[in-house]
Amino acid sequence: MTTKAPARDHVDEMLDVWAREIPDLDVLTEGIIERIQILSWNFNQALDEVLEEVELDRREFGLLGKLRRHGPPYRASAGKLAADLRLSSGAITNRLDRMEAAGLIRRLPDPNDRRGTLVEPTEKGHRAWDETVGASARREAAATAVLSDSEKVELHDLLRDLMQAFPDWKQKKHSQPVADSDE
Repeated sequence: MTTKAPARDHVDEMLDVWAREIPDLDVLTEGIIERIQILSWNFNQALDEVLEEVELDRREFGLLGKLRRHGPPYRASAGKLAADLRLSSGAITNRLDRMEAAGLIRRLPDPNDRRGTLVEPTEKGHRAWDETVGASARREAAATAVLSDSEKVELHDLLRDLMQAFPDWKQKKHSQPVADSDE
């Protein structure tokens, strides 16, 4: 079984220059980080394109995703959503106001707290989130199609290992980078 030789690309050319200019640089590490950054940028651009098609922004998508993570009936208090998204009470109120006006969510009285409000997606909100996730997943599958199934498993495991270099990523509950300011 022969292993395919990877084709050189612009990152390799850039690394050649860096190796010449910075002799003690760990070129392999720089290549890994540079490629992860480029891939991240491209995946974010692809998501932005999908969000634009569905007429959602990242903040709306993030909030709808938080509601979906709660499972049926996909409801959460405004306070819980603010905590999940690391937002102030003013910022979550602004976001909910905009999303309610757009028909993406509705507020309901909390049956367990007379002063409380529950938030749930509307049919339009569910549909927008489903369309975004579906279109994004198809684009991601097309991008990863260059890898075999075993290469995908290996890359998945290696990236999980690499994430351990940042031990607090779990405590911060970063499901995805999202611009979360509405103030």
